[in-house]
Amino acid sequence: MDEAAKRMPGRAIGVEYLPLDTSARTIAVEVKAPEKARPNEALTLPIKLTGLGAGEKAHIVVSAVDLGILNLTSYKAPKPDVYYFGQRRLGMELRDLYGRLIDGMQGVRGAIRSGGDGGMSIQGRPLNSEPVALYSGIVEVPASGEVEVSFNVPAFDGTLRVMTAAWSADKLGHTVKDVIVRDPVVLAATPPRFLTLGDKSEMHVSVHNVEGAAGDYELIAAVEGGVKLATPEPRKISLKADERVSLSIPLSGDEIGSGAIAVTLSGPDGFKSERSFRLDIAPPAPNVTRRTVQTLAANTGSITIGQSLIADMIPSSVKVTVNAGRSATFDVPGLLLSLDRYPYGCAEQTVSRAIPLLYFNEIAQASGLAGEKGANDRIVKAIERVAALQDSSGSFSLWSAGNGDVWLTAYVTDFLSRAKEKGHAVPALVLETALDRLKNSVNSAEEFESGGEDLAYALYVLARSGRAVIGDLRYYTDTKLDAFSTPLAKAQLGASLAMYGDKERAERAFAAALEALKPAPDANFLATRADFGTSLRDSAATLTLISESGTMASAVPGVADNVRRFRDLSRYTSTQENAWLLLAAKALIDDNQSLSLAVNGEVQKGQVQRILTAAQISATPLKITNAGAQPVPASIIVSGAGSQPEPASANGFVIERQIFTPEGKTASLAKAAQNDRFVIVLKVTEAEAMLGHIVIEDRLPAGFEIENPKLLKSADLKAFSWLKTELTPAHTQFRDDKFVAAFSFSDAAREAAAEMTLAYVVRAVTPGDYLHPGATVEDMYRPERFALTAAARVEIARAR
Repeated sequence: MDEAAKRMPGRAIGVEYLPLDTSARTIAVEVKAPEKARPNEALTLPIKLTGLGAGEKAHIVVSAVDLGILNLTSYKAPKPDVYYFGQRRLGMELRDLYGRLIDGMQGVRGAIRSGGDGGMSIQGRPLNSEPVALYSGIVEVPASGEVEVSFNVPAFDGTLRVMTAAWSADKLGHTVKDVIVRDPVVLAATPPRFLTLGDKSEMHVSVHNVEGAAGDYELIAAVEGGVKLATPEPRKISLKADERVSLSIPLSGDEIGSGAIAVTLSGPDGFKSERSFRLDIAPPAPNVTRRTVQTLAANTGSITIGQSLIADMIPSSVKVTVNAGRSATFDVPGLLLSLDRYPYGCAEQTVSRAIPLLYFNEIAQASGLAGEKGANDRIVKAIERVAALQDSSGSFSLWSAGNGDVWLTAYVTDFLSRAKEKGHAVPALVLETALDRLKNSVNSAEEFESGGEDLAYALYVLARSGRAVIGDLRYYTDTKLDAFSTPLAKAQLGASLAMYGDKERAERAFAAALEALKPAPDANFLATRADFGTSLRDSAATLTLISESGTMASAVPGVADNVRRFRDLSRYTSTQENAWLLLAAKALIDDNQSLSLAVNGEVQKGQVQRILTAAQISATPLKITNAGAQPVPASIIVSGAGSQPEPASANGFVIERQIFTPEGKTASLAKAAQNDRFVIVLKVTEAEAMLGHIVIEDRLPAGFEIENPKLLKSADLKAFSWLKTELTPAHTQFRDDKFVAAFSFSDAAREAAAEMTLAYVVRAVTPGDYLHPGATVEDMYRPERFALTAAARVEIARAR
């Protein structure tokens, strides 16, 4: 040991690189690109390949991408020849462990970093303008070795990086070249990323006469949708050579929805340049859902849907679903509208939105509603999304690949199997590895005295694919049926046995499930369930499985009554409950033929289901009267954004939002200036400890932007040592208009209620007066547990 040098003995291995001549395997690619190009014109790229043999076939791909995007993502241009022919790191092997010893006299103590991966990207609303990324596709090169590729360049000022990759049967090549794209007079505009209804903001416009004619120019701004200009008159600008002029265009958000801004600059010699941007206007409050259920008395009972139901909502956001019939409790129209309740993209939510889409048009048509033309596209995207959440073992996780959950894996695989049965393209490797994982889980299952939810679901999914072992199903039914803790687990055993033709055991398992559904929900038991389940979900799923299996059809009315009973006890429903309620609705479609109902005085047979907008209600209020001899259930669900922010409230959680300077001093967003930085700290406390999947959402005021998405965990907040955070979220999303974090608590035995502290940094960017909506926390599978902070107004002053 060398104490003077403060190091342990070391050893060195010397190697010498042996270079190889790869010129015979390399294609030289020459791109004759212009130094400059104009927006809204064709960019033609003559390309010449040398190094090809006579008659040798070659291909090339060409892309032209905004260099700014590439720099943001640190993207490296593809170099296939370097990749295959470049210097390789020398492989070596040591036969002892000496080289792995940590030198205790050197280094510093490491810091543990943990958390969900895949969530640290900025996501959010569609971009104000489309990114420029042009691609040629595969182009065959003729025998001459020369080819021409053209791109239509959009309205864009900046640098395009032209990247090529060429190949033949045994040769590779590439080249990279930059092309400056700009008008003689560069028009650049920067609108806010979004607005909230009632916000007042501005769009910064910069005009730079790089190489255009000096003289007078005219700038005209035009808007569409909910965007309003404070001063729509044209603006006159006088420009000298190489002069730059900046100005601001005041605007406001007057109506929610998608809007657009177009800016046109015209000047001498017929010059004209136009830039257009999309600008969304968000509602001041999250969507509110109100549900009313009543029974229409025989012959006289009626309900009226009029303007008073939606008086406090923004008209363009309103959807009212009306359902009068035996299946009113299921409220198919409302369920179809609720598929996108949680747009965060976890595996369970993705599947819960997608499974009903497999049967969407079937249910909608039978219910007298319009089908969904985009259902197939959404199913394809759901398949792609869950495939990205699968790990190498075949398991699926809630937010990112890794730490797979057996019940969730079975749920996702159930969806993939159903999608394949409906004719959708499901990657064979994804489905097969998922089924193999479930098979391994069944084979390695331990004996249990209670629980078994994941085992039952795995057996059911394997049975759907013909891969369950009938002996396993019979063993668990004969010896462990009472040990399965949930009604759904017992029903899944019954459905599995029915698929294998064992009717006697199937009926016995279904009977056990029905018996388990009779008691009122046990709040303590629900608080410890890890299968996203509730009594309502179990009832709806049991009804679905009985109906699909064709076993015990006589039990369907009783199970349907059970679903109604549990639905009436639930003020809110989760994505899991909504998915199974929609599937269960298929079993009751034909139960309404004997009804007689009058719609605005006109009698019709069968149930009445409508989805109404505010405009339709305003034009013609809807009145439904029971013209039959039996009472008829009816439900009305009103969904829409409130015209005013909701007041602060709490049930099961307490949430606080605090504002600090980067130095840790208390601050306020009420009066900010451009470029001011703030740390927003969210503190959430549970009322009591229980299992749950918690999502925290903090909407930004327009005009502010999240500065550095990586500044989230205490391990990253070295510059903010005053912050104390302990729990790490399972998933985070940094969007243009909000910050989202999710926590998963799966330890049923934990005693202390969780305290979740989150922090992120924002910067004031665009001057204006904005609404700062309240921060929310909610248990995704027990939506009645939630909390909301009060909203506030903030102002950003222009930097001096």
